[in-house]
Amino acid sequence: MHTNPRLISIVQSLLQQPPRQDSIQIAVGELTEFNEEQLCAQWNELVAQTPFAQIKLNIHIVCAEQQCMVCFLKYHPEQKETACPQCGSVGAKILAGDEFHLVSY
Repeated sequence: MHTNPRLISIVQSLLQQPPRQDSIQIAVGELTEFNEEQLCAQWNELVAQTPFAQIKLNIHIVCAEQQCMVCFLKYHPEQKETACPQCGSVGAKILAGDEFHLVSY
C-alpha cells in the first residue's frame, strides 16, 4: 500500500508538537484519489509508537464543485466528469473538491 504523501506531511507537522486533543479532522476533497479505510489504516501506521497513537482521525469529505469556463455554470461533477452539463464544454475550473489538509486539532 502506497502511503499518501499529503497525510505524511500532516503527520510530520503534528509530531512537532504534543497532542492537544483526542482527535483530529482532515478535509479531503471528493476529487482526490483516496479510500477512507486505507487512509485511516495509513494514519494508524504513521502514528504508531508516537504520542499520537491514541488520536482518532476524522475525515471530512468536501463536495466537488466546478465552474464551466465557457458558460460559467457552477456544477457538481458526476463521477468526476469534467464536461459541463449545460454546454458540454470540457474546460472547467475546480472550485472545491481537491482539498487535503488539516482542519482542526
